[in-house]
Amino acid sequence: MLYRQLGRTGYRVSQLGFGAMRLPMIGQGPEAKVNRELAIPMFHRAFEAGVNYVDTAVGYGNSDSQRAVGDAIKGWRDKLVVSTKNHYYDENEKDWWQNLEDSLQRLGLDHIDIYRPARLDPNVPIEETVGAIAEMVKAGYVRAISLSEVGAETIRRAAKVHPIVDLQIEYSL
Repeated sequence: MLYRQLGRTGYRVSQLGFGAMRLPMIGQGPEAKVNRELAIPMFHRAFEAGVNYVDTAVGYGNSDSQRAVGDAIKGWRDKLVVSTKNHYYDENEKDWWQNLEDSLQRLGLDHIDIYRPARLDPNVPIEETVGAIAEMVKAGYVRAISLSEVGAETIRRAAKVHPIVDLQIEYSL
């Protein structure tokens, strides 16, 4: 497995990560759940092969992806970099913290390595969004901030508020 240094975070991540968006599911629609009998061994085989970067999100499988990742990383946590995305945010700071607390609980973690909004609210300046997540970094619940689906100018503006460790774009094996 090939690895790369991720910005100035100190994280050394595998060039191939495990994206938990399309895990095998049982059922359909809002009642669907991750099939853990299939998904957990998939994670473990990837970890055994050297994959150490795991990405999930609130919006994957009605948040059950985060629960499945939480189950899969038990016993592996100290070897992994865990990344997660959340929904749109508004100016209500309580929503930011509640989303983070819910993700931490589902993942079974005391901190998230890399945290990003899934999509940006076009009515909220990027500086406010990154500023809110930077407060989570200061509080010790998040280690690094990332963005998803944004352009160069947005990244430049965000980086003036807090370092941005990576950019996630729609590309999946």
